Amino acid sequence: MITFQSRQNHGTTVDLAKSRSFPVLHLVLSTVVVWSSSGCIQEESAPTLSNDGPGKSESSIRQRKVFTDVAKAVGLSFVHRAGSSQSYEFPRSMGSGCAWLDANGDHRLDMLLVNGGEEIDIGNIGQMASLYLQNPDGQFIDFSKESGLTGTGYGMGVAVGDIDNDGDVDIYLTKYGADQLFLNDGEGHFTDETQESGIVNPQWSTAAAFTDINHDGWLDLVVANYVDYFPGTFCADAGGRQDFCGPQDFHGTSNRLFMNLGSSEDGKVRFEDHSATSGIAAEPGKSLGIVCRDFNYDGEIDIFFANDGEPNQLWIQRNGTFTNEAVIRGAAVNRFGESEANMGTVVGDFCGDAEPDLLVTHLSGEMNTLWQGDSNGNFRDRTSEFQFGSDGLPFTGFGIVATDLDCDGGLDLIVANGKVKRDRHRKHATDGFWTDYAERNQIFLRVEDDFQELNDGTDGFCGPAEVSRGLAMGDFDRDGDFDLLVTNAGGMARLYRNDSEKTGHWLTVALQDSKRQRTVLGARVTVIADARQWSAEVLTHTSYLSSHEPTVHFGLGAVSVLTSVEVVWPDEPLMVEVFAAPATDQRVDLIRGSGIERRAASVEEVP
Repeated sequence: MITFQSRQNHGTTVDLAKSRSFPVLHLVLSTVVVWSSSGCIQEESAPTLSNDGPGKSESSIRQRKVFTDVAKAVGLSFVHRAGSSQSYEFPRSMGSGCAWLDANGDHRLDMLLVNGGEEIDIGNIGQMASLYLQNPDGQFIDFSKESGLTGTGYGMGVAVGDIDNDGDVDIYLTKYGADQLFLNDGEGHFTDETQESGIVNPQWSTAAAFTDINHDGWLDLVVANYVDYFPGTFCADAGGRQDFCGPQDFHGTSNRLFMNLGSSEDGKVRFEDHSATSGIAAEPGKSLGIVCRDFNYDGEIDIFFANDGEPNQLWIQRNGTFTNEAVIRGAAVNRFGESEANMGTVVGDFCGDAEPDLLVTHLSGEMNTLWQGDSNGNFRDRTSEFQFGSDGLPFTGFGIVATDLDCDGGLDLIVANGKVKRDRHRKHATDGFWTDYAERNQIFLRVEDDFQELNDGTDGFCGPAEVSRGLAMGDFDRDGDFDLLVTNAGGMARLYRNDSEKTGHWLTVALQDSKRQRTVLGARVTVIADARQWSAEVLTHTSYLSSHEPTVHFGLGAVSVLTSVEVVWPDEPLMVEVFAAPATDQRVDLIRGSGIERRAASVEEVP
């Protein structure tokens, strides 16, 4: 979910109206810089920094209750299976993801957590994901054995979507090893349909996204592939001790695009590999994050890949073929012309100009980079203007989300942290393998024109030091704010209930298409109240290896009365449907075709 907000509605605005992407010549010249920051290797050589950030003390960080860990209280007992306890095989340090979904159609959110494996082996057999179903009393039961989510390889990420338009959500698991596509029977039982569907992806894959690339009403599949890793590779830290490898030690691989051909005569859904014909396979990368949306506002879905230690890719679509325009649009490298260890992704209006910006997490020693977007789909690095840049320097960020925690009308940031290499200046830990890599997580609260770091206590999101990776948002208790599901490498999963005090009103919107019998992904929702408005897109695949609840949440601040809600549906012809204004402080389900007005979408409105 992403939210673009007009800051004129929420106090002082950062004056960025004149900002644009770098001039093309500057960008082209910047790409000839030798990218010496080759992925994860930079973290090992970074200087030791206080866990509170440069020049900061714990007392200088704002203290406030936000999240409470309720995993044990509600029955979540998942522990990530990360392989042999002393193994330094690369995939162990990179996974895994999680998802919010309604697996059995009872209108309650369930949890899915991706497992690694007993060994780093493509032939490893086991439970690839654990499924926890929510009971009416808010407790979760472990439904993993009954779910059928078994397979081979080492698990990484998950994408959730209804690929056959039958009213229940299906699951795609990415892995070190062959990926798997599971179809749902509607009751939380899944069947492996990978081979029958025509999907073949044996590379080490990471993020994945279901999105309607060609607006035909059927969800297509985009898969990010990482590096050509082979087990047994020995890597060491500066002191000669064995440590995890980084991406600089391996070649990148090509990403994949599978187009959904729809239901055939036998009722099965088939996919066709368009990776080569579309153009996205032309440039191998080391991809960890994905954003699929219309970046240049021409009505077609584009694809952003966050690459680890290499320039990012921004594939702009023109009638089914894609061209990588990351360089000329300013999103390939940072403001110094350097590629960074790009990992997790989030999109939102962080600069206050009602245009979507792109924020990507990085290694310690690198700032989590903010690229400000403009109305033409160009970007400019504005990281240094915000406090979260320097505050993130000591940490390695993976999962990242943006939501209005307290409903004051401003987006806040949440980052899941955990190292991938030891700090050479830190004494080797003796109290557990993952202790050397553990870090606390971070929350950044929107305060006027900037973001101020916030600590929510020992039992909160920022409390434990762990090796956090996947991070997904969902309102499991239906109280009007997003809760967090977090995975930790080799550790317990965490469920953080949002206990923030609401300082304003809110609205949560879910979208349903009764004709296609499914929740709609990729639509844009705009909430209007007189001269104020808020927009968001239903993007479930951002963050890192994870999938959010398919809803959009709006913090409205002091606004208590709305004028209308407008939805741009994501298939052709692109239409705007206007719905009568709902009351605030509730969740509403908007059904396609039940609005009060329909019109053709303008260029500015297309999602």
